[in-house]
Amino acid sequence: MADDIFGEDFLNLEATHQKEGFEEGYRDGLVAGKEEAKPTGVKTGFEVGEELGFYRGCVDVWNSAIRVDPTRFTHRVQKAVRQMEEMIEKYPIMEPEDESVGDVMEALRLKFRAVCASLGVKLEYKGYPKVGDEREGEKMLKSMLGCCKVYISESRNRAALESIERAAKLFSEAPIVNKFEDETYNRVGYTLVSTLAPKPSVDPSPLKMAVLAMVKAALETIDLESHCGSHPRLGVVDHICFHPLLGASLEQVAGVANSLAAEVGSSLQVPTFLYGAAHEEGRTLDSVRREFGYFKPNSSGEQWVGGPKSDYLALKPDKGPPQVTQGKGVIVIGATRWVDNYNVPVISTDIAAVRRIAKRVSGRGGGLASVQAMALAHGESIIEVACNLLEPEKVGGDKVQLEVERLAKEEGMRVGKGYFTDFSQERLIESYLTSDFSTNKMCF
Repeated sequence: MADDIFGEDFLNLEATHQKEGFEEGYRDGLVAGKEEAKPTGVKTGFEVGEELGFYRGCVDVWNSAIRVDPTRFTHRVQKAVRQMEEMIEKYPIMEPEDESVGDVMEALRLKFRAVCASLGVKLEYKGYPKVGDEREGEKMLKSMLGCCKVYISESRNRAALESIERAAKLFSEAPIVNKFEDETYNRVGYTLVSTLAPKPSVDPSPLKMAVLAMVKAALETIDLESHCGSHPRLGVVDHICFHPLLGASLEQVAGVANSLAAEVGSSLQVPTFLYGAAHEEGRTLDSVRREFGYFKPNSSGEQWVGGPKSDYLALKPDKGPPQVTQGKGVIVIGATRWVDNYNVPVISTDIAAVRRIAKRVSGRGGGLASVQAMALAHGESIIEVACNLLEPEKVGGDKVQLEVERLAKEEGMRVGKGYFTDFSQERLIESYLTSDFSTNKMCF
């Protein structure tokens, strides 16, 4: 009997005690854990509620403005505000353990920043984590974004476009986030986005270096003398424009534009003209173009053919040589607030009539303020009213569409649905901040 104390009954008793001890410890630990975690949970709950309340307040103000004046904001901005409202409504506030809460909040923050950028307002939730946190510091730097649009006079030469895109891929920190080709116009537009240094730096800007590489590749693979298209142009690389996005200033992108212009003028020897904030007097893009007869076709059939007719320039370049090479032309580089490009197709072959419409649509012709417009042949039976929307937060594509339709009706013409030639600010920002460009993969 004495030996049984170490037998099977003892082992069963020990297992029972272990199980009871574990269960008791688990219950005590759960209670203690809840008590200790309660202050943290309450604090986190208040912080989340406060941030959601901030966004709700902004959405309510914007919706009030829209109700008072439905045309106050563009269709794109109104859509983004609605999306914010939906995100707030769907936020799992009563389910903090939901694994999606972090992603939902990040998406909401991103949408908020994009709306603010589109409206040109500086709103910030002061409860954001401080820059002292390394990861949050990186996010803050990422919110200082610059955008560059590069317009090149070619879309039919595939080898040339591939060379240009290969050059850009060498700079993964400044990816091409959109590409818009038009074979009829024989023109392509690239949009690049990158972070900007908060202060002037001796290190070259990735955005500048990527664009410079693209310009060099374009000049090496495209001959303007053999170019033909129904879109006006002044050079192989016709136009480069920088825009500030999240957190960045106009002065920052103007600095990048000036640095690029100096490099293009000196190392590539192409006459370069500045405009907007990049020019000391704020000269406008259209004033430079008018000096060179940009808006008048130089061939029959509403076509622009070949390079400049003279080696000498009507205007002294800001950078580069005073003479122009026929096969390269000149480059115009500027920095401005965001500009939307919106084209409306008119079903007609009467270029004179569509020019009247374009003139009446434009601010210059007494039409919509901050809108520049011209008529461009786009195929055999379509003429487009091509518009630059200089203040798209005030006058967007929807207003332009309605005005062109109204004026075309007076001329007895039909109008097709217009289109933007680039992403909206919101989509560009979201594409950049939510994508991993470390693989150097382009988005288009």
